[in-house]
Amino acid sequence: MANDYILSSVTDVQQLLKGNADSQSVAMLNNVMAETIGMAMHNAVTAQHNAQMLNSATTTSTCARILSVMGAKPPAPTPPPGPTPVAPSPATGGTTTSASSTTGADPATAATGSGTSAANNGTSN
Repeated sequence: MANDYILSSVTDVQQLLKGNADSQSVAMLNNVMAETIGMAMHNAVTAQHNAQMLNSATTTSTCARILSVMGAKPPAPTPPPGPTPVAPSPATGGTTTSASSTTGADPATAATGSGTSAANNGTSN
């Protein structure tokens, strides 16, 4: 009688393991298929993007050639903006002085006006 119980439990364990193995293999197959389809979609999107970039570059090159054959010159690029002019101050009577024109002053001290330096992290004296 003990042999029948042992034989039955071993048979049950084998069926349980076989059932789990089948479902695990199907789950693995599904994961591999999902990864494969995902990579195929990624490659398709990348190929489409590259084709659009090539199309845009070709169109730009063709337009530039047409313009060069017709003798049309592209517009000149605008120069970068220069420094903004400083309005005269009413307190000084219309004259401005720069920090570098002060006599005997350290340029770093004259520019900040407070004598701060990088060593004290900008705290005032």
